[in-house]
Amino acid sequence: MKVIFVILFLVSGLAKADYPSPKSEYINDFAKVIDNTEQKALKKELRNTEYYSGVEIVVVTVKSYGQYNTGAASWEEFSTGIFNKWGIGNLPENNGILVLVSKEDRKIRIELGDGYPFHYDSIMKSIIENEMVPELKNGNYTTGIVNGTNAVIEAVTVPVSFFEWYKYYILVGILAVMSTLAALHAEKTGKHGLFWVFISLAGFLVLGLLRLLSKGNRSEGHGGGSSSGGGASGEF
Repeated sequence: MKVIFVILFLVSGLAKADYPSPKSEYINDFAKVIDNTEQKALKKELRNTEYYSGVEIVVVTVKSYGQYNTGAASWEEFSTGIFNKWGIGNLPENNGILVLVSKEDRKIRIELGDGYPFHYDSIMKSIIENEMVPELKNGNYTTGIVNGTNAVIEAVTVPVSFFEWYKYYILVGILAVMSTLAALHAEKTGKHGLFWVFISLAGFLVLGLLRLLSKGNRSEGHGGGSSSGGGASGEF
């Protein structure tokens, strides 16, 4: 009898899993509703968005949130649970965003990190109603999700000038050049000890600059953000 109970327990555990684990940093299409070509383009856009602005936006689709044994009492609670379990967004700004769609439940959720003021809730509600619902109602999942995500990107990012974006890189570059010149002067005047000090500093600055340029504002994986339930929901 005990063996039967153990088997039943294991089977029930297999039937329903906990929150899904991320398989990709930006797009997790568990419901398989996003066209592969569009998905690649959107992933690139999301990567660039985080690189230039530090805002991490993650798109997730599920067949039904009821298939997961999370204990979530509502769609909103399920969304907040994924957001916090994955740690979406970068600290300390806590500006992560989750765009979540359930195919069978016909539900949409845009979950916001705690760093967003409350008026962003209405902005996300408008995006859901105007950009996503009309397309998803007609079964155009790729178009609805891509349009909605692009609208979210536009709503939370502000274009910056070339100098504004690269000012710190320019400063580090100038310091590297000055260190190199100082090293050459020290070598010319026979101050070999100072030469190695300045040339080492220049090398350190150049390596740091290359690292900054390659990484931008991207975090490695999800950055530990959290949400208290801010955002908006919709149905299609």
